[in-house]
Amino acid sequence: MTTNILEKSSNKEGSRPYKCRDYANKISINLSNFQRDGRFCDIDLISGKTRVKAHRVVLAASCAYFDAMFSVGLEESQKRHVSLPSVPPEILPMIIDFIYSGEVVIDKSTVQHLLIAADMLQLRELVTGCGEYLRKELHPSNALGIFRFAEAHNCSELAEEALEHAQANWNVVANGDELLDLPLPQLVTLLSSEQLKVESEAQVLYPALRWLEHDPACRRRHCFEVLSQIRLPLIAPQVLDEALKNVQDPSIAVALKTISVDMKTGRGALVALAAEPRARARRFLLVAGGSCHDSTAHPPLSTDNILSSVLRFDLHKREWEEQAAMGIARIQPGVAALRGRVYAVGGEQGSQILANGEVYDPQTDKWSNIAPMKEARSEFGLTGVNGHLFAFGGWVGSDMGASVEEYDPLADQWALIGRMPEPRFGMGVVNFEGLIYVVGGCTHSWRHTRDLLCFNPATRGWRALARMRRERSQVRLKYYPLIHKRQSNLF
Repeated sequence: MTTNILEKSSNKEGSRPYKCRDYANKISINLSNFQRDGRFCDIDLISGKTRVKAHRVVLAASCAYFDAMFSVGLEESQKRHVSLPSVPPEILPMIIDFIYSGEVVIDKSTVQHLLIAADMLQLRELVTGCGEYLRKELHPSNALGIFRFAEAHNCSELAEEALEHAQANWNVVANGDELLDLPLPQLVTLLSSEQLKVESEAQVLYPALRWLEHDPACRRRHCFEVLSQIRLPLIAPQVLDEALKNVQDPSIAVALKTISVDMKTGRGALVALAAEPRARARRFLLVAGGSCHDSTAHPPLSTDNILSSVLRFDLHKREWEEQAAMGIARIQPGVAALRGRVYAVGGEQGSQILANGEVYDPQTDKWSNIAPMKEARSEFGLTGVNGHLFAFGGWVGSDMGASVEEYDPLADQWALIGRMPEPRFGMGVVNFEGLIYVVGGCTHSWRHTRDLLCFNPATRGWRALARMRRERSQVRLKYYPLIHKRQSNLF
């Protein structure tokens, strides 16, 4: 028995509106019964051998597609039957049932066809229902398929969620078959994304090469467009060389080799020689050397508590891990990252100022010796740009120095290339877009300075820039980029 729920409100004439909340449901049930029994139906919808009877007014009230068909004088508005060949025969009855009842049973075998038909008929409620189903079925194995499918059918929220899922599970997605079938524009969207969750940029390089070699005849012409989306300066040269050995297609191999040579020689004609890690790339802080007071808790390798130990902080796990120790204990060294490796150079050990240096490879967790600097230095500036290291000033012997040295990792050689405008130590040094900036520090004239100097490695010239408002020494300088958001069968 139907229960009527009265909503009462009075006004000064004494009238009271009445609404039966079950009324619309009763009409819907009756219309469904009429449609099932063929009563009062005035149109047949046909797909293949499937014929479904319906009422024009119900179809027009349900979605804009039928409303337009029956209202603007199209041929179908006068016909007793309408053919819908783009709707699969087995899907048509489900669409009509939904139009009459607002209910449908969705499963893996029907969801794609239902969404396509609902999108064509502009039945947005059913599109939403199919989208919710796909959202719950998202998995690394089908995320790219759902992303492509949702984009093709204007399901922007579903497409965005599927893309986010693929980016967050990149290591699984990158090794799946769906990646190989991606069209070029969508591949570029993925490879260029800041949101790829990777531990190293090599995890982007290898999938890109897989995609290129999946159909080399058609895809080799896209080599540079695809490889330019990868932050190649963050990949160690030996990783590039190893990837090159596994490339089968000669044209793709030539493209990768050309890029590799371009990077190693520092020409930068084909790819940028500097790159920042992706926003979601796994990052580490590396602490090398230094000194300690508590020798029991932090065992030193020399009598004056100078350390050779190295610690790594995982910014994702929020944990410290002990890494391979340096070959030499040192304090106040110059430390810089270059092409995926970390250099520790100079510094002090006891009363001795050091010229030697070491390089750390995170892939192997090993330190290797490099050639010593021409001059022993401590409290100096060290940074990497265009594939080379540059060392500035610092304490050199018993006095502060002004010399500038350049290190070539390929030749394993240091060379004196000039002098700073005046000797200094304790300054901050950073590179940005091919130039090196030196800020603050201590000179013979001033214990703290307001200087900002710019060094051009190409011309080896210096330029003074606007001075800081406050004097500083023993400073550290870091370039901080602003990161902007960018934007088959599924089972």
